[in-house]
Amino acid sequence: MTEAADEWSNAGSLEDLLGLTRRFLTGALDRFPGWGAGDLDEETDDLQAGLLQAVGAGVLPVASQPGEPFAPGHDDLDWGRRAFVGGFVAPERVAAITAAAATLGLEVLLQGPGHPPSTRSVPVGLRDGLPFLVLGPDAREQELEIFAEGAGPAAEAALARCPFMWLFDPVWGRREALPAALASLPQ
Repeated sequence: MTEAADEWSNAGSLEDLLGLTRRFLTGALDRFPGWGAGDLDEETDDLQAGLLQAVGAGVLPVASQPGEPFAPGHDDLDWGRRAFVGGFVAPERVAAITAAAATLGLEVLLQGPGHPPSTRSVPVGLRDGLPFLVLGPDAREQELEIFAEGAGPAAEAALARCPFMWLFDPVWGRREALPAALASLPQ
């Protein structure tokens, strides 16, 4: 087992997991549960500062993308994306984060403890008018399984107490609202 794997497997609280996530986002740690690469995708570079702010606000981000205006892609079909970030959030931070996001016109979907089950799915990636990426109601359970396997039962138990949040921009292609919302999250 690598040193990074040991660190993740020793994480027993949300605070531990947030600290490891901060180290991964800054390049000081080369492993993130479920993530096959040793560092961030290039598209995430524009969101890195905001993701670090989110971690400081009690959000453990597991997926994100910037907005991309509709334009022909590598296959000459029309591609577009909505900006989003998804992850676990400290229960006591949900109301403040939701309020901060709403002031900038973003929407929030919540799943898990303290929130009624939702079947709502939101497309955040379209190719030729058809969804290729969708924020869905099964994400929380899938991510809990990933952390159980990649970090261990204590990490899974810590995250099981947390709601899962999708924070997304309802406007297709807009790039600035999500980073601004992440930068404004109360610490």
